[in-house]
Amino acid sequence: MAKHREGFAYPKDPILIKVAEKIPVKEVTSLKTKNIIKKMLKFAYPEQSDRKKPVLVGLAAPQVKISKRIILVDVKADGHGKVGDLRVYINPEITWKSKKEAEWYEGCFSTDRVCGIVSRPSKIKVEAYTPEGKLVRESHYGYIARIFQHEIDHLNGQEFVTHITDDEKLHWVEDNEFPQYRDKEAWRNWSKKCPREKWEKIKGIK
Repeated sequence: MAKHREGFAYPKDPILIKVAEKIPVKEVTSLKTKNIIKKMLKFAYPEQSDRKKPVLVGLAAPQVKISKRIILVDVKADGHGKVGDLRVYINPEITWKSKKEAEWYEGCFSTDRVCGIVSRPSKIKVEAYTPEGKLVRESHYGYIARIFQHEIDHLNGQEFVTHITDDEKLHWVEDNEFPQYRDKEAWRNWSKKCPREKWEKIKGIK
């Protein structure tokens, strides 16, 4: 959805469907890992500071062309534009998901202008390492739980579009339309659809 930036993986990049490599525990605090995180943060913060653009609430290392299991998640994001606490999670794993699911919109800087309505478990438990090497276990619900699932999907070579089976829930949203799309849940009845064939062409599947 953002303008193309050098070093960022876009729809046809094969790294987006590759399973990312785990960081060895002994390398969690290494300079190599720190440099990966530094590169990710350079992509993240410019987007957060510009409120006229879609807000970056999460990012996975494969999106900056690094096939490692590191994600960023803003744990204060609310799905309406609020951000404020972007954290780093290394080797994140979801250890539990609720049976109860909820629908919400999702978009992605690696899927161009394609957005859609995705059903996901509403609560999760996750464990991961911090950049300082501490193993943390956290519980999240609602929109934050969704961000974790979305970003961990990236680590497993999966994009949110694969969760959408009803093409009526697959949308096309221009950059300048995104504030309208997320405001007052307009996404629930968004008129601009993205036919599956169009998505497959964007991905280079067809």
